[in-house]
Amino acid sequence: MPKRTKPDHILSKLITEFEEQGQILHKDHWEEKSYIRLIQHYEKQCQLDKALEVTGLALRLYQYKPDFFLIKAKLLLSLQKPQAAISVLDQAYALSPFDHEISLLKAKAFALSHQFDESIKIIYDLKCTFSKSDLTELLLVEAFIYETMKDFNKMFDTLKEALTLNPNNHEALEQIWVSVEFSKKYDESVKLHQEIIDKNPYSYLAWYNLGHAYSCLGEYEKAVEALEYSFLINSHFEQGYLDCAELCLQVNMYEKALRCYQEANEMFGPDAELIVYIAECLIKLNRHKEAKLKLQKAIYHDPYNEEIFFYLGECYMAEESWKKAIKTYIEAIDLDDQREEFHAGIALAYEKIGNLRKAETHYRKSANCGLEQSRYWCLFISFLLKNKLFDKAERTLLRADKYSFGADLLYCRSAFYFLTESRENALATLEEALLENSSEHTLLFSLIPELKEDREVVSMIRYFSLEENKN
Repeated sequence: MPKRTKPDHILSKLITEFEEQGQILHKDHWEEKSYIRLIQHYEKQCQLDKALEVTGLALRLYQYKPDFFLIKAKLLLSLQKPQAAISVLDQAYALSPFDHEISLLKAKAFALSHQFDESIKIIYDLKCTFSKSDLTELLLVEAFIYETMKDFNKMFDTLKEALTLNPNNHEALEQIWVSVEFSKKYDESVKLHQEIIDKNPYSYLAWYNLGHAYSCLGEYEKAVEALEYSFLINSHFEQGYLDCAELCLQVNMYEKALRCYQEANEMFGPDAELIVYIAECLIKLNRHKEAKLKLQKAIYHDPYNEEIFFYLGECYMAEESWKKAIKTYIEAIDLDDQREEFHAGIALAYEKIGNLRKAETHYRKSANCGLEQSRYWCLFISFLLKNKLFDKAERTLLRADKYSFGADLLYCRSAFYFLTESRENALATLEEALLENSSEHTLLFSLIPELKEDREVVSMIRYFSLEENKN
C-alpha cells in the first residue's frame, strides 16, 4: 500500500490565516518556527514575494534576531535585489558582527551589484579568519563571484581548490562543469575528476563531469563509460541517463542510446519526450514498426508534441506510405513551422508522389529555416539539379554561399558545372570538394550517375581518397 502524506493541519491553518487576513491575528500559535515553516512553504512554491512578506511580519516581532534578517537577505538576492539585500545585511551585522554567513552573503550581494572589488575584499579578509575545515564554504562564494565576473579560469581554480579540500562537496561538483565549459580546461578537468574518483569511486557527479570532459576532448568511448557510471551509481540521476543517451546518439551507438532512454523511461516515465527519443533510436536501428507503435500511443498522452508527428512521418516514409507521411508531417509543421527537418521530410514525400511544386516549396523552406546547415541547402539544390532547374539552382548556390559552407555544397556546385557543360570549372570545384572531404564524393554520382564512367573524374577521386587514407 502506498504511503500517504499526513495532512499538515497546522501549516494549513497558518496559510489560511496569513492569506485571508494579510496579517497575524492569533499570536498564540504564531511562534518563531511558525514563521519559518510558512516562509519555507512559499519558497518551495516559488512564491518568493509572499515569503518576503511573511519575513517582514516576523521581523516586527523578532527585530533583534539576525536569523530573519539573513532569511530576508537571501530572498532579496533570489529576487535579484542585491542593493536591498546589502541594506538588510548591514542591519544583521549590527546585531551579530562576527557571523561569517552575513559577510559571505554580503560578498554575493556586492558581486550581483557588480561591485567586485568590495566582494573580493570581503573574501580576502575572511580568509585570514576561516579555519581550513570551513574554507570550502568561503571558496564556493569566491567561485560565485568569479562566475558573476565571467572569469571562468579563476572560477575553475577556486572550485578545484575547494574540491581538493573536500572531494565530496556536492555544490562544488555541481558548479565546476560551468567553469570547465567556458574556460575549456578539459584536460585539467579530466585529471581533477580522476583524482576525486580515486578517493571516492562512488562519486556520481565526478563520473558525470569526467564524462563531459572526455566528450569535449573527442574521447567518446571513455565519455560514454563515465556517464554510464554516473547513473549506475545513482539510479535517480536523470541527467546522467539523458546525457549518456544523447552522446550515444551523436556517435551512432544507437543500441546503447536506446537502452539508456528505456531505463530512464522505466525510472522516471511514462514520459512522451522520452518516448520520442526511444522512437528516434528505433528508427536509426531500422525498427520502424516498433517506433510507429510507440509514437501512436504517445500521441494520446501528448497530442501537441510536434516531434511525435515528425518521427511518425519518418516511419511512414520507411514503409513508402507517402500520403500518410505527408499527413503526419503537416501536423508536425502546424505545430512548429520553423523546423528545417520537418520541411525536408515533407518535401521528399511530395517529391515521391510527383508533386514537384510543393516539394520545391518545402525544400526552399527547409533551407531558409536551417540557413547555416549545408545539408538542407544541398537537398534543395540536388532537387533543382535533378529536375533540370538550372537557373534556380545557380541562384540557390549563390545564396547558400552567403550562409553556409561544406563539402556537400562543393559537390553540388561541381555537379551544376558538369550539367551546364562547364567542365573546367566542374573539375576545379571537384578538386576543392575532394580536398575538403573525399568520402562525400558519392553525392556527385547520385546527381550524375554517368560520371562513374568518366576516367578523369574517377582518377581524381581515387587519388584524393588514397591521400586521405594515408593521413
